Amino acid sequence: MDNPFQIAFIYAYKFPHIMEDKPKTKMSKHVCACGPILTTVSANPLLDIISVLDDADSLTILKGLMKTEVRSPFPDGLFGLESARTNTALRRLLRAGLVNSRVEGADHIYYIHVERFRELHEFVDGLVNNKAEKA
Repeated sequence: MDNPFQIAFIYAYKFPHIMEDKPKTKMSKHVCACGPILTTVSANPLLDIISVLDDADSLTILKGLMKTEVRSPFPDGLFGLESARTNTALRRLLRAGLVNSRVEGADHIYYIHVERFRELHEFVDGLVNNKAEKA
């Protein structure tokens, strides 16, 4: 009785509670960070970051995420932004890789992707602490 179909049939017959389909947890409404959304990071990541930071709504979301992570869904928007503006800004931040998410149960938890800011940090530090050779 090495046939896997026979084994499955016997288990289904003798132990029907094992074979029952458990209800799947339905995901809450969210802006998905899974799949190809992050593939839009270009060959010039610094320019990607700066162009996203040029958007007031994206800055509002980032400032809010500096204080607290957020859990989907957010039908009333986030940090004083209406829902549509929140979703648009969050998508923009996700595409640039500045925000990431993790799944907890049916929800997504959004947070700042700190590693992505490393290049911007080095750039700004180079500007502020300029050690250029004197002409």
